[in-house]
Amino acid sequence: MVDRDEILLSIYVATYNHEKFIARALDSILMQKTKYKFEVLVGEDLSTDGTRAILKEYEKQHPGFFTIFYREKNMHNTECSNAQDLRARCKGKYLIALEGDDFWLDEYKLEKQIDFLETHPEYIAVAHNCVVVDKDSEINGESYPECTDEEYTFQHFFNDILPGQLTTVMYRNYLRDETFDSSILFKKLSPDDRLLYFALLCHGKIHCMQEVMSAYRHITNEGSSFSATAKFVYDEQKRWQKELLAYTQKHCKKNEIIQAEYLYFYIILWAMLTKRIKFKQAISDFSDITHKVAVFAIGLKRFINKKLLRKKVFAKKGL
Repeated sequence: MVDRDEILLSIYVATYNHEKFIARALDSILMQKTKYKFEVLVGEDLSTDGTRAILKEYEKQHPGFFTIFYREKNMHNTECSNAQDLRARCKGKYLIALEGDDFWLDEYKLEKQIDFLETHPEYIAVAHNCVVVDKDSEINGESYPECTDEEYTFQHFFNDILPGQLTTVMYRNYLRDETFDSSILFKKLSPDDRLLYFALLCHGKIHCMQEVMSAYRHITNEGSSFSATAKFVYDEQKRWQKELLAYTQKHCKKNEIIQAEYLYFYIILWAMLTKRIKFKQAISDFSDITHKVAVFAIGLKRFINKKLLRKKVFAKKGL
């Protein structure tokens, strides 16, 4: 029986320089129709545009609906990020993020996801599909690397498939669960959403609803999103993979550990082949891999499969 006075869901919105987009994001929360009680926490990270003024206007128009934190200092590259601070303040049984430049499409999205988690206690999270839009909110034809199966698995993760985009994933509040090892989520690693999915997967099952219920804004040449600012830095990628590997060794079976080692191996090999690191460093970093034969076997298999696929494509084209 659901307690109608209990805050069942916490929505947290981290925003920075989203003047053009934040209204659409907030409107998509306001349109939600659900029998469940939820809270909305917004963190305005000292934007240099008009984001703050828009938020103040929404506060006036919808008193008490939004809890907005106007940061006095930008929290990027600090011990606690804007999003981390918001999550720590969440009271809900479930959590979901809505980034300030994305928006939801289905007015029953929250209802559907909460319904699922309430009736399936064996699942730790539930995701759904999204469309990818440009800065003008027009569908740009891109496909997000989301799971097209009903169950998200380690196999999906290790093949660069995600349960869904961040704003599609609703999950149980791990900060209220003493058995959940959240240590990897506090190491300031990017992209941190992938680490979240992996940590969730290590502690429960993830369901993927095959419905499009949100829009992900993909802007690569401006803005503050990861895709707009990301550059390959070997030391950062190496640290990310080593932390993932350490977490896998602690919580997963041998097969998952080998897959994590392969991802680490691939980063090292790619960095060496693109002359970002020298051969001597690559050999040194390879020493961190325990199941070397199994990892090389995976690499060889994938290389052969790619060659065969390319051969089939050329054959179809008559080349």
